[in-house]
Amino acid sequence: MKIIFVNPSCQDPRVTDPDALQVPIGLYYLAAELLDQGWISGILNLAPAGPANASAQGSTQKALDLFTQSILQEKPEVIGFSVTSPTRINAMACAAIARQLLPDSLIVFGGPGATFMVDFLFNACPALDVIVKGEGEISTAKLVNDAKKVKTNFGSIHQDQTIRAELAQNLAQISGIVFRNGPSLDDTGIGELIKDLDTLPHPSEYFTYQHLAMSRGCPGKCTFCGSPKFWGTSVVRRHSPQWLFDEINALAQKGVTHFFISDDTFTMDADAVKQLCDKIIQANLGITWNAISRVDYIDESILVPMRRAGCIQISFGIESGAASIKKVLGKPIENDICVAAFDKVCAAGILPRAYFIYGSPGETDATIQESIDLMTRLGPLSTVFYMLVTFPGTALYNRALQKGWTHDGVWQKNIEDLPWWELDPNINFGRVKQWGDRLRQAFFDHLEDFINRITFDPDKTSAPLHADFLSRLAMTFSHGEYARDKRVKNSEQMAINLFEKALGVYPCPRAFQGLAMIYQQQKNFPKAMAFLDKGLSHFPKDKDLCVCMGVCLMNTGDFRNALTFFTPFAQDPALGQYISICKQKTTV
Repeated sequence: MKIIFVNPSCQDPRVTDPDALQVPIGLYYLAAELLDQGWISGILNLAPAGPANASAQGSTQKALDLFTQSILQEKPEVIGFSVTSPTRINAMACAAIARQLLPDSLIVFGGPGATFMVDFLFNACPALDVIVKGEGEISTAKLVNDAKKVKTNFGSIHQDQTIRAELAQNLAQISGIVFRNGPSLDDTGIGELIKDLDTLPHPSEYFTYQHLAMSRGCPGKCTFCGSPKFWGTSVVRRHSPQWLFDEINALAQKGVTHFFISDDTFTMDADAVKQLCDKIIQANLGITWNAISRVDYIDESILVPMRRAGCIQISFGIESGAASIKKVLGKPIENDICVAAFDKVCAAGILPRAYFIYGSPGETDATIQESIDLMTRLGPLSTVFYMLVTFPGTALYNRALQKGWTHDGVWQKNIEDLPWWELDPNINFGRVKQWGDRLRQAFFDHLEDFINRITFDPDKTSAPLHADFLSRLAMTFSHGEYARDKRVKNSEQMAINLFEKALGVYPCPRAFQGLAMIYQQQKNFPKAMAFLDKGLSHFPKDKDLCVCMGVCLMNTGDFRNALTFFTPFAQDPALGQYISICKQKTTV
C-alpha cells in the first residue's frame, strides 16, 4: 500500500518564522514507522510552495498544483495531512482535490489542528475520512493495516462514497481516532501512548532533516499553548541519550551540520542532557545546535557540556515582566530567576534568546514597561516579540468560548489564528500595535549595551568557544540579520568591536575573516590583508581566509599571488571563475 504524508502550506506568508516551512518531526516518525513495516510511504512538503491565502503574495494554485501533480503520479491509497490552525485551509483544499482525483483514497488528518478542531474539520471538509488525535504512530499504523486488509478483501476502501462498513468495524477498535461512519462521527476516545520512545524506528534511516526532539510533553501549564493537551498527559516521556545521539550521528554523516532541538523544555533532565553532550563531544561531530528551554530548568552544570557539544543558542519563553500577566499566561516565574538564567547561559558562551508576548488579558502601558524593564535586566542578544493569539486546544481559547467572545465557526474565515485583541473588549489593535512597537524599539535602543555587557566564565579551556561565540555574533552585525535591519544603529562598529574582542580572547579564523571583509568592503585592502596575514599565521590552510586573501589580491591587481591562494581549493566549483580570471591575467 502506498501512503503519502503531506505538510500543507500556511495561510499567510512566513516572514520571520522559517521553522513553519519545515516538515514536522512527527511526519518523519510516522513515515519511518510505516517504511519499517514494508509500506511505501513518502512525505510531500507544500509549505515552501507559498501561502495559501490568495490575497497574500504567493499563489494558492502553486501548492495545489504541486499536490495534484504528486498524487496523480504516486496514486496513494492513504493520504495523511499534518494539520495546524495556519495550514487547515490548504489541507482541506488538497483533500477535496484528492477525493475528486482518487475517490477511493483514505484521507486522514492529524496534528494539533486536527486534534483540537474535530467537529469543525469534519463539517467543513466533506472529503475527510479520519482524524488521528494526539500522538499518532500506533493508531496510524493500525488504520493503514486495516485499510490494506479491506482493500485486498473487497477491492475498495469506500462504498457509496463513505468508508466501507467492514473498515468502519475495524476502525472502531483503534483508540485515539475519529472517523466518518456513514452520516455520523465515531470517536474512539483517548489514544494509546508509546511507553518507550526508543522502540520507534530512526527516521534518519530514511530521511535527512535538521529538527529533532528528545522528549514529548511539557511540565508547564501555559494558557496560550496546546502542548499538554495534545500529548494527553503531564508526564514527559524521553528518548534515551543514546537514541538521540544515534539520530544526530546518522544525520551528521549525511552532511547535516546544524540542528534545531525542539523539545518544549530540553534541559529538564540534566543527567540526560549531560549524557547526550558527552557522546557528541567524544564523537567530535563538529556540529552546532539550538535548543528551547525554561529559565527555571537551567542547571549551571550542564551549560559548559552543552556548549562544548555544539549548542550555540537557547530560546526561553519570558513572555512578560509583569507578575499579573505571567499569572494570566500560566507562567508565574520570578524575574530574578529569568535574569539568573540569562546570565548563566551567556557566561557559558551560549546566545540567550528571549520570547516576549504582548496584548495579553489585562495588558496595560504599565505592564509593557515592566516587560521592558525586565528585558533591560536580561540583556538578550536576540528577541522575538509575539502578539498574543489564541487557537483551539489552549486554555485561553476555552476562556474566550465560555465568555461568548468567539465560536468554532470563526475558523471558516480566511484567518490563521485569533489575535486576543479581537476577542477582548478591553483592548484594541491600536494599543496592541503600540505595545509591540515599544518593546521592539526598546530592544534595539539597548542592543549595543547588551553587547557591551557580555562576560564569560573565567575558564581558559573554553576560550576558543568564547571567541567563536563573539565572532559568530559579530557576523550578524557585519553580514547577517542585524546588518540588514535599519533599526540597528552603528552595526558595523559593533561588529568590529565584537571581532576584536573575540581575538582578544583567542585566535579565531572567523574573527580574522570578518574584520578583513569589513575593510575589504571599505576598499581598505592593505588593512584587510594585514588581518588575513595574522589569521593565516594561525590557520594557514583555512579555506575562508585563503579565499578572502585571494579576492583582496585580485582587487590590488596581484593576480599571480591571488592564484596561489585559490589553487589549493580548485575542486570547489565556486572558485572556478576566480581561478580562470587569475590565469588569464597572469598569461597576458
